This record gives sequence, C-alpha cells and structure tokens, in this order.
Amino acid sequence: MRIGVVTINPELISSQRIREAGLSRGHEMILLPLLECSVSTGSRPLLHFGEPIPPLDTAIVRLGSQLPGLAVAIGRALESLGVPLLDSISALELARDKFETLCRLKSAGLPVPLTELVRDLDQLAAAVNRVGGAPVVVKPLYGSQGQGIVLAESSAAAVSMMQSILFQSREFLIQQFIPCEGEDVRLIVVDGEVVTAMKRKAPAGDFRSNLARGGSAVPVQVTPELSELALEATSALGLHCSGVDLLLSENGPVILEVNGSPGLGGIEQVTGVDVASHWISTLENRIQAVN
Repeated sequence: MRIGVVTINPELISSQRIREAGLSRGHEMILLPLLECSVSTGSRPLLHFGEPIPPLDTAIVRLGSQLPGLAVAIGRALESLGVPLLDSISALELARDKFETLCRLKSAGLPVPLTELVRDLDQLAAAVNRVGGAPVVVKPLYGSQGQGIVLAESSAAAVSMMQSILFQSREFLIQQFIPCEGEDVRLIVVDGEVVTAMKRKAPAGDFRSNLARGGSAVPVQVTPELSELALEATSALGLHCSGVDLLLSENGPVILEVNGSPGLGGIEQVTGVDVASHWISTLENRIQAVN
C-alpha cells in the first residue's frame, strides 16, 4: 500500500515511528509536512510542493497543537479524494476540543471531572465555586503535552492567571482538582482493543505527569474496569485509535482526556509495545476488507 502521513514535522519521533512501521511491513510511506502542502477549492484540492500528491491507499493525519486548521483542511481534502483515514477528521477535531470531549463523554454516562469553559473574568469566581472551589486546574481549551496547564491554589491566583490568558483572547477551562499524588494512567486503544498502558508520575514540585514535562512512567497491567472505560471513551468520540488518560481518584477512575493523535515515543519506549505497527495493521485490515 501507499500510505500518507500528514504531520507538522516529519522528524518528530511519532512521525518517524509510523514511517518505520509502514516500511517494515512492505508499504510505501509518503510523509506530508503541513508547511509543504497547500489546499484549494479548485480541481486539485491538495498539492505537495505545488504538485498533486501521488494516489494514496490510506492515510494518517496527526492533528496537534500547531497549525491545526491546516491539518484539518488537508485531512478533509484527502477525504474528498476518497482516501480512507485511520481516524476521521471530524473525530480528531472533536478529541482536540477538550471541553466538547468532556461534554460528549458525560453524555455517554462516563466519569469526568467537573469543568467549566470560561471567557469572562466576571464568571470566574462562580465557576471556581461550582467545580468545588480552590485549588482548581486552569487549562487551555486546546493543547497537548501539559502546555499551559496550571494549578491555582486560590480564587485570587486563578483570577491572576486568567487575566493574562484573557488578554491573549484565549478560552480556558476551570476544572475540578482531583488529588491523585501526581499520577495518571495512559491507555492506548487501537481498533477496539487496549494494546498497552503506562502509569505516569509527575516530577517533584509539579502535578502534571506528562513525560514532556519531566514526568516518569512504568508499564501497568490494565484492569477490566479501566479497559472498558478507555474503549467506551474512544467509541463515544467516534475514534478508532486513541490515548486515554485516567485519574485514579479515591471515588474511582475519572477520564481526564482522550487524545486522537497520541505521541508514540514515550509509550513505546516505556512499554516496549510497537503501537505504530498496530496502527499500520489496522489500516491493512481495512483496505483488505474493502478489496
């Protein structure tokens, strides 16, 4: 097969791992860096360096925090050309929106932290109280790798943080802080199966467990309860492949986020599981089923 990979940077570990996995299984891998592509409403909807891309059998779109609009446009252009994607652009867009994700999970009857979307400082104090009072987590509506996420120990601290945020005309979330000793569990779902998982721990002095923020991780055995939550969360967003983050609170597990484009470097290194090959295998099975 000829498989396209839409990415902000082809040198990123995840992009390279997808390429390596595809090549090792005998496929032609076409990396499509965002800044080298252009999209149009004309007769040639997607160009790479000004030329039409070669026909693709299938593709993976990596939708991250950088140039998301362009990534979505490229993904939709691929869909318009009849190229089947690992996950649809609509599902990836939904997963990127942290608040809409939580609303969709809540509607599906899944446990999520109390969260409010805030844009006005006048609403802030009431929002903090409605999610259980300080401390609260302040996080951007969009983002990854723990960027922009802070813990406000008081309402005054939250106001100070929000003043800077709102000056930048950005929407942020005020979220219930759930004590869990700086630990969470990341589960990787591929086509209806949890293929691996790791427990992450925040570095000293921080509450964010992201490996990109200096957190540590170890492989973890997944219980049936956690596995079922991850599968239901992935399905609720219309995704086939995801990274689901769970907090293990004293009242039971809570779904914190569902990532439609999870990083591969950390989870593969920690667990030794070749997640990229699972993705390629999923694409192979789909194409074979169609043919």
